[in-house]
Amino acid sequence: MSRAIVIGGTGATGKELIKELIKSSKISHITSLVRKKDESVESDKLEQVVIDFEKMSDHQECFNGCNVGFCCLGTTAKIAGSNANFEHIELGYSSQFSKMAKQGNVESMHVLTSIGTNANSWFTYPRVKGQIEEAMKNDKFNHCSAYRPGLLDRGKTDRIFEKILLPLLPSIPVNTVAKGMLSNYLSEFENPPPIHSFKVFGHRDLFNLAKQL
Repeated sequence: MSRAIVIGGTGATGKELIKELIKSSKISHITSLVRKKDESVESDKLEQVVIDFEKMSDHQECFNGCNVGFCCLGTTAKIAGSNANFEHIELGYSSQFSKMAKQGNVESMHVLTSIGTNANSWFTYPRVKGQIEEAMKNDKFNHCSAYRPGLLDRGKTDRIFEKILLPLLPSIPVNTVAKGMLSNYLSEFENPPPIHSFKVFGHRDLFNLAKQL
């Protein structure tokens, strides 16, 4: 039985991941670090800890006893207010989460990024996502996996660009992404990857992983 800690658990993909973790008989407890509790989900297995993400370091005890971490943070420069704010939230919070997880002896880390992720990109979004992957890779968990889906299909959405692009570009339901992430983690028990391994799973990989859950 594993104990999971999650950041970004109230976002579109994060919500679905929380649901899958609750359903899994392999997961005994879930700690979700949130700004505000999600009242739409309840379970004896779920503990939602309301924190100020600017003071995340005050909550190291939340990581104690956890085996696996899931990072599903996702915003945009428009929502964040600027590219600088976007980088501060995405890279700053994600890398802090990773370091605290490592300090708390979390063995396996799983991070949601995006198709086109590239730490050397001239464009902010793929560059920051790539830097997040690099930060987690460098923290040298026993196992670390990054997931790079295409356009996320959130179902009903008020994001205009998603309404326009979903019929045109490769997309994937957020529940499929969540299932794929959990499926890959559970597979580590039967087929443990090499210690300090870093694996990247793309759009099609997530569909295949989800089918195995």
